[in-house]
Amino acid sequence: MTGILFVLGTLALPACDATQSTTSAPPRDTTPSTTITTMVPATTLAPDTGTSLEVPSHAPPVIDGVLDAGEWDGSTTVTMSDGSSLHWMHSNDVLYVALESSAVGAINLAIATDDEVRILHSSAALGSALYTPGDGTWKLSHGFDWCCRSATDDSAHLRLLDEEGWQANIGFTGDDGIVEYEVVLPWEGAAVAVSYLTDSETSAFWPTDLSSEAREQLVGPRSDDVTFNLDEWYTLVPVDG
Repeated sequence: MTGILFVLGTLALPACDATQSTTSAPPRDTTPSTTITTMVPATTLAPDTGTSLEVPSHAPPVIDGVLDAGEWDGSTTVTMSDGSSLHWMHSNDVLYVALESSAVGAINLAIATDDEVRILHSSAALGSALYTPGDGTWKLSHGFDWCCRSATDDSAHLRLLDEEGWQANIGFTGDDGIVEYEVVLPWEGAAVAVSYLTDSETSAFWPTDLSSEAREQLVGPRSDDVTFNLDEWYTLVPVDG
């Protein structure tokens, strides 16, 4: 089975191929059973009802799945639908995003510009899907080609950063439930949305008020033509400090 498998609470490795894949189960609305307390003090809390997200500048973090003391201080923090936290900041035109959750899972960070939509995925491996404009829809240019499974060798991560313009730690490195992204792709003014699936097969989303249609677009299955509900996503706005 191509995609992400959850077996007895353990996230299994995705199949090693370049085929399209389903990155999570169908979304469902759930009430979180626990409250997740963020470890990162935030100076800005973005509202769930707005259309833009301010991304403050900060010294760059280390992409290792560990939220070191002070590393994400001052970031903009938003809360996902299950209570998980997303931290946002930038440094020298590079975007950094950190997921802070209570469990290991599979995360899709979706970034849309005028000429492409990318789904940047981290679980037991890294991979991305790319969509380009079509006739009234977005056309799948390529599906997921999994890489970067090693917990000790970062050469594949650095190659991904060089070739595709992003990297992240995989779910089994660093602390459980922590995923850090580095994105050098064009992101200023881009629209963003995030989905997250834990081993309980419960999907979480941000923005939290995404429609069911918009949620399905984030988690798959991947089709050749998608009409992304970009008007429901947030627009990234870099700010100083």
